[in-house]
Amino acid sequence: MIPGAKEICAYCAQFCDLYIVTNGVSRTQYSRLRDSGLDRFMKGIFVSEDAGYQKPMKEYFDYIFARIPGFSPKKTLIVGDSLSSDIQGGNNAGIDTCWYCPKGGEIPAGVRVNYTIHRLDALKDLIG
Repeated sequence: MIPGAKEICAYCAQFCDLYIVTNGVSRTQYSRLRDSGLDRFMKGIFVSEDAGYQKPMKEYFDYIFARIPGFSPKKTLIVGDSLSSDIQGGNNAGIDTCWYCPKGGEIPAGVRVNYTIHRLDALKDLIG
């Protein structure tokens, strides 16, 4: 687990609803989340295997958004470390994006990143 992940999830959960959006095999992803202890901070978990689509497909996000009560794209931020699935997925879905890149990197042309952070605790400045 990334150092500081539990602490930032606990902090963010005070201000907003948190969801996991992940590609992969459902059984594996649910097990990982439960073992990490992060599941207690989440309102929901969405795994690509269950959705029948995966990030960065717009259909994956449509599946998720239809299952979040009162969903508002204007009040949504996807935080992820993958430009090709997390950030491009956010672009495809029309929501704001936050790229977590502890080592830096280049943003390819055509990919919109609203926020870039190098430490997880920098999320406090975005949502607190």
